[in-house]
This record gives sequence, structure tokens and C-alpha cells, in this order.
Amino acid sequence: MKFISPSRTIQKAIAIAIDSQFRILLDPKEVLLKICYPKYNAHYTSAIALTIANRLNLNPLEIADAIAQICSQNPEISSQCQIQAFGKGWLNISLSEKYISESLLNLDNWQIDGIADWEGCWRKRDISANNRPEAIVQYAYARCCALIRLANQNDVVAIHEWQLYLEPAEVSLLMQNLAIADILKGDEHLARLKLLRSLAEIFLYFYDRCRIFGVAPEIAFRRLLLIRITQKMLIAIAPPEIEYQTYL
Repeated sequence: MKFISPSRTIQKAIAIAIDSQFRILLDPKEVLLKICYPKYNAHYTSAIALTIANRLNLNPLEIADAIAQICSQNPEISSQCQIQAFGKGWLNISLSEKYISESLLNLDNWQIDGIADWEGCWRKRDISANNRPEAIVQYAYARCCALIRLANQNDVVAIHEWQLYLEPAEVSLLMQNLAIADILKGDEHLARLKLLRSLAEIFLYFYDRCRIFGVAPEIAFRRLLLIRITQKMLIAIAPPEIEYQTYL
């Protein structure tokens, strides 16, 4: 299954809106998005209106307002997220609850080359690597594996749709996993290492605050999805010479 990141969809929609309204043709990759959750009341933010303001000789906020209005008229985009002009011309993008749910399921189903399911946990197909990861990353990975094993023993029920409020720790973990999904095919090795450690730290924050046992089935299942996705991404973004231990 091919995974289409929410950020890629949003970048394309904003680029199309800019071309439609201002006749500036941009590569969607030029529409830079930055994860701003939980600092702001949005998931992504973009400064693209400020970036092109000089070329158009227009107020950035006017540009941002026009982009947000055009995107809101696109049913495909408006069903997935809300884009609003903010401040001096920033765009704040908030994903819908339904789209967040879909992204969780899609990330979990995403088949990544070189990674296979092994007894319920994701492992590298080639396990000849013998270098060990940073301690905090190894701990996060092993903790994911332990929680997955416990969930399997407790028969956590699969639920494919839900409309529930996600805790901030859940959203933060999802956004970090989405950031990793965005760069998996790139060559940003330094960015990968930074994201790897950040993912471990955010997972441990999630682990301290979000139980998967003794809660409603739909909450348990979506949190298990987040754990499985995190375990997968910890492997996917790691350098090829790194091998994780499933037990501490």
C-alpha cells in the first residue's frame, strides 16, 4: 500500500490555489509546512504567503486569506482539513478528526521496503546489522514491542472507524510519525537522526500519559495503532547498520 501524507496533499492544494488566484506556478514542495502542534491550535503552519508577497506586491495577510478561501471551496481539501489565515500572513492548517483517523489506519497498513511483520512486531528483513541505537531510542523501541505483545495477549479489538477526541500526547506522536513518513524517501540523513531521537522522546511522553489497557476499546485500539506505527517508523528511519533488540 502506498501512503500519501497529509502534508503532501495540503502542499499540492495550496500550490494550486496560488496558481489559480495569483498565476504563480509553484512546485508543491516549495510550499513549506512546519508542524506547529501543540504550540498553536493547528497541526501545520506555512509562511508561503509571506514568501511570495514581494513578488506580488501584496499584503501577506491578503494573500493568505485568498489561499484559505480557495482551499475551503475544494470539497476534497475541506473534508480533510481547515486552512485559516493567521497573524501577519501565516497559514494555519488543522486536520479533521476523520482525516486523522484515516491517517492512523493508512500509516499502520503502509508496507515499507525492507521491513516485515515478525510475531506482531515490525523487524528489518535483513538482520545482519550489529550496531546498537542510542539508549533512549532502543528503550522506546523495546517498550513498543512489549506493549504490542501485551495487547495481543489481551486481544485488543480492531476498530476501523471512530470519532473521538485525541489526547494532545496522541496527536503529538502522530504528527512526529507523519514527519518521518514525509522524509523516508529522501536523503536528509541528519534530519533523520534528529527525528529518530525526537520520535523516541515523544513516544515516551505518550507512554507516560496514555494507557492502552483498562480504557474503552476504541481508545485502546487507536493507541495500539500509534504504538505499532511508532515501532515501524523507528526501524524505517534508522541507519541500515542499526539493529534493535525487541527485549531489554
